[in-house]
Amino acid sequence: MASNIDEFGTGWRKWNLQAWVDFFTVKMMMSKVGDVVPRTYVPILRLLSEDVGKVDAGYDQIVSQREPIRFFDSPRDKWRKIYGSYIRELDWVLGELRQHFTHAEYEELVVDIMARNIRQAMGSLLPSLEKMTRPEGSAPSQPATAATRPSRRGRLVEKLGAFLLKHVSPISAIVGPADVKMSGGRIELYIPRCWMHTAPGDGRTQDRACLEGCKAACEAVFNGNTPLAMLFEPDLPEYSCTLSVTMGEGFAS
Repeated sequence: MASNIDEFGTGWRKWNLQAWVDFFTVKMMMSKVGDVVPRTYVPILRLLSEDVGKVDAGYDQIVSQREPIRFFDSPRDKWRKIYGSYIRELDWVLGELRQHFTHAEYEELVVDIMARNIRQAMGSLLPSLEKMTRPEGSAPSQPATAATRPSRRGRLVEKLGAFLLKHVSPISAIVGPADVKMSGGRIELYIPRCWMHTAPGDGRTQDRACLEGCKAACEAVFNGNTPLAMLFEPDLPEYSCTLSVTMGEGFAS
C-alpha cells in the first residue's frame, strides 16, 4: 500500500476531472505497454537465470503486492493501484536484469525494448507531431474554402480541447503536478515530486524505472526521430526531475 496516498488527492480531488483523465490515461497506457514486464523482460530473465524457480518466486512475490481494484474505488485510487503496480514490477525486473549484463549491454537491451514499445504504442501520433511542428513555408498553404474550414463539430472539438488543456494536465498520470515555463520554442517542466517514484508506495525512488524505463527510453524515441527534443534530468536520490522539451531540434540529420 502507498506510504502516503493523501499526496495524490483526498475527498473530491479523488473524483475530479484530473483524476478521471489520469485513470483513463494509465488504462490506455497499460493496454499498449503494460505487458512488457511479463511478456518480454521476465522471459529474458528466465532464460538468463541458472535458477528459473527463483525468478518465478521473485516475480510472484512482487506481483502479490498488487492491491485489488474494486468497482467503487475512486478513479484516483484505481490509477494509483494500476500505475504503482506497473512501476514497482518494472523497477524490480530491470534491477534483476542488470545483474546479468555489463552496464552498456544492459542499457542497450532494456532501453531498446522499452523504446520500441513506446514507439509502437504511439503509432501514427509520431508522424502527426511532424505536421504539428512543421516550420512555416515548409509546406504550401492553401486558402480556406468551404471544404477546408472547420465544421461546427470541428469547432466544438477545438473548444473542448482548449478547455482540457487549460484545466487538465496531460502528463499528470505519469509524473504528477509540474511547474511549467515556456520560452520561445522551449518548454521546461519542473516536477517537484514525481509520481513514478511515489505511486508504488514503498518509500524509495524507482531508479531503474526512472533512468531506463522513462528517461533513456523516451529520449531514444524522440531525440533525432521527431520534431521534439526531450531531456530528462532526474535529481536522484531526490524525487524531483526537470524535463526540457524543445521544438524543432529533434530531426535526424
